[in-house]
Amino acid sequence: MVEFVLVTPILIMLVVIVADFGRIFAASLSVEAATRDAAEIGANEYLANPPGPLDLPAPAGSSAYYAALHQRIAQVVCAETGDLANSAFDPATRSCPGMPLIQSCVHDGQDTECAGESQGAVIPAGCDSMSPSPTNSHSGANAPRWVEVRVCYRFTPILQAPILSFGEFWLQRTRTFTIPCYYMLGEAECG
Repeated sequence: MVEFVLVTPILIMLVVIVADFGRIFAASLSVEAATRDAAEIGANEYLANPPGPLDLPAPAGSSAYYAALHQRIAQVVCAETGDLANSAFDPATRSCPGMPLIQSCVHDGQDTECAGESQGAVIPAGCDSMSPSPTNSHSGANAPRWVEVRVCYRFTPILQAPILSFGEFWLQRTRTFTIPCYYMLGEAECG
């Protein structure tokens, strides 16, 4: 009985550690998939409803156009990470103000909404991949246009023992997706 009492806490702690590693892996996959899917959907939305003719350089940026595109990108991330423990997903608005943190930028030389977090949250120091904000760089008329999405999610482990604790940490992903250039067949690079 004494041996059982001595060994049981250690076994329970080991089981919780294994469970936390599984949760970290699952959350990491969810954040990865959400970031990748949001970048792809942002690129396809841009292609389906471009700000101007696609065979010409992007016209001067319209904040209404880019704000709507950024909102759509954020909705994808929020919906796909909505089942994570710290997510602030609201199914009614399809938003997640505060968690996960989302930045997006359409690199076409005209995106007016690249700076800051997509839903207005303050970016903490732990999200170092979001600082500095993406800049709307674009190399000219024949350079490809692309969408960049950055996501930062605060993970809280189950095990919070004083001696053996992972503590909270941030899962961060950045993914890009080139806007397809079906409209410029025959060009080596298309923008």
